[in-house]
Amino acid sequence: MSQEILKEKLEVIKDLVEECLAELGAPRKKPARTSSDVIKKETLVKNISLQIVNKIGDCDESDAIKNQVLDKRSAEGKVLLCFYLSHKYFRNEWLTSGDIEKITSELGVKIDKKNVTNYLTDLRQYLESGAVRKKGQPTPYRLNRKGVRRFEEIIHAKEI
Repeated sequence: MSQEILKEKLEVIKDLVEECLAELGAPRKKPARTSSDVIKKETLVKNISLQIVNKIGDCDESDAIKNQVLDKRSAEGKVLLCFYLSHKYFRNEWLTSGDIEKITSELGVKIDKKNVTNYLTDLRQYLESGAVRKKGQPTPYRLNRKGVRRFEEIIHAKEI
């Protein structure tokens, strides 16, 4: 039997199986994730940090951010800045400590990933968590309403 004939017969059997399952009311299986779906998701995750960095120059508060956050020594404003831009311009996208490290590194005020994790524990009142914290697992965070208020206080603070 040639391979083409065998392939045609198998396709007929496949069609019959799908038809029978549909008659019985069995739900169709979802297709397995393709590698392109995984690549698209990874690209989106990589791009969110670059998009946030690029947005700093374009946003309405760019001067206040440079004066009150990037030029100051406090890490609180720098960490909250990443979440604030995610909240305001990127539909409150979830960020991890690795994302914060990438963003601050691109801005020229790098905060090491281990230090970011320590700051995130201190700033938990301004953030909501997407998962339970586990050692060695990245935990996604995003800004809550109290965090938005706190960051706006930081960028609108009057210089003494």
